[in-house]
Amino acid sequence: MKKYLLVCVFVAGLFGHERVGAQISESQRNYNACLHGYHVCDQSKLTEDQKSEVQRAGLQRNYSACLHGYYGCDPSKLTDTERREVQQASLQRNYNACLHGYHGCDESKLTESQQTETRQAEYHRNYSACLHGYYACDLSKLTDAEKGEVQQASNQRNLAACLRGYASCDRSRLSAAQKESLPESAHSASDEPTNPPHYYTNRQGERVQSPTYYPSAPAGATAQCRDGTYSFSRNHRGTCSHHGGVSKWLD
Repeated sequence: MKKYLLVCVFVAGLFGHERVGAQISESQRNYNACLHGYHVCDQSKLTEDQKSEVQRAGLQRNYSACLHGYYGCDPSKLTDTERREVQQASLQRNYNACLHGYHGCDESKLTESQQTETRQAEYHRNYSACLHGYYACDLSKLTDAEKGEVQQASNQRNLAACLRGYASCDRSRLSAAQKESLPESAHSASDEPTNPPHYYTNRQGERVQSPTYYPSAPAGATAQCRDGTYSFSRNHRGTCSHHGGVSKWLD
């Protein structure tokens, strides 16, 4: 009988410890949820010390959101020092956007020196785009000397395309001497790429051939880029972004 009672007491003790462990685990899970700002948090189950820590964590998250310009920032919860830091970070982000020509730039928030630097950066971006034959080029913003350099670079690219037999070749832009210098192979069409093709994996996990030079439009090509390569992109967005933009769509 005594052995039976001892066993019962032992088993009851085990279940009692399990219940206490489960309660501690549940309490800790709720505290962690509150500490990270999760919606399942039940603040009524927190101790006073935990409530203080949760409040501090919430203020820190809000400060970080404001500092990085994230959605959910509540400026009313910032200290005066934090507001100044957040304002400074916002002005720096705007300056970077303007400097790189990104969407969202507000030039009215720039200082005079920043406006000067931004205009210079925009000028150089346009000149580089024109020099490489990219879509965003605005020739009206170039000097006469720069226009001459751009035209010379364009003629050189066209000559190279003709020498390699690329479909982008415009023979009407060649001089008589340049036409004579073209090899016979430049006049013959072929479905084979002029260089071994490379491949990349797109966001859908598909293996796609990178833009490649062909004498004529190959099967499967969706666009021809401005540098003469043919793109096999499955999505119009971003097609030929590193090859001067799209010259014409094929799909």
